[in-house]
Amino acid sequence: MNASQGDLMTAEQVAAYLRQHTDFFEHHEDLLDELFIPHPHTGDAISLLERLIARQRTNQSQTSRQLEALLGAARDSERVVSSLHHLSLELMGCDNLDDVVATSRDIMCSEFDADNVVMRLIGRGHSCGNSLYFIDPDDNALKMMSGLFQKRQPICGRLRPKQQIFLFGEGSIEIKSAVLIPLYEARTIGVLALGSQREDRFHPGMGTHFLSQLGELVSRALSLHLEHGVMPVKSSGT
Repeated sequence: MNASQGDLMTAEQVAAYLRQHTDFFEHHEDLLDELFIPHPHTGDAISLLERLIARQRTNQSQTSRQLEALLGAARDSERVVSSLHHLSLELMGCDNLDDVVATSRDIMCSEFDADNVVMRLIGRGHSCGNSLYFIDPDDNALKMMSGLFQKRQPICGRLRPKQQIFLFGEGSIEIKSAVLIPLYEARTIGVLALGSQREDRFHPGMGTHFLSQLGELVSRALSLHLEHGVMPVKSSGT
């Protein structure tokens, strides 16, 4: 006798029943050969067992890709840690401020994939070429960096035109992405800027944990060699 409309089970009820009775097909193995469902790619009818095998292969493929991504991230982290270690050792051997700047610039260009590296220190000191430049504490241009100094967190991405000129100079049109790293200890020291000709090198979604550590290393090295004539301004957070 045919079941009435009210006696029919909904798809949700069937699914709930099967979840509660996971051994159902163990007692009804013959159904496994009779059930046919569309292939996920071709749309052709295949058996439930074939679909399960195909799903298992897809899951294994996804797991492999996830594992490869994790291994890639681990290798990248290992490389960055090694570079930070190298930087710290080299900074320990610096005898003066110029050495700190030159060492930082060389290692960041060679090991951190930066095309341009500059330091802008807040104070009244002797600027050295394009890599090191002192900014007078009363310079209104510092307002462009106020958010960076307040949050004390690296900022990654595309710079505003005025920021880019202020940091990298008038001829910096080739800089497509950058990271700004605040330099500070007890007081705000300045900003370290890494520029790249690639738009995707420094992007807002990238992690900044290692960049913060990079800034701390450079800040400590700079503070050891800043002369009395250099007067950093007090940070708004101190």
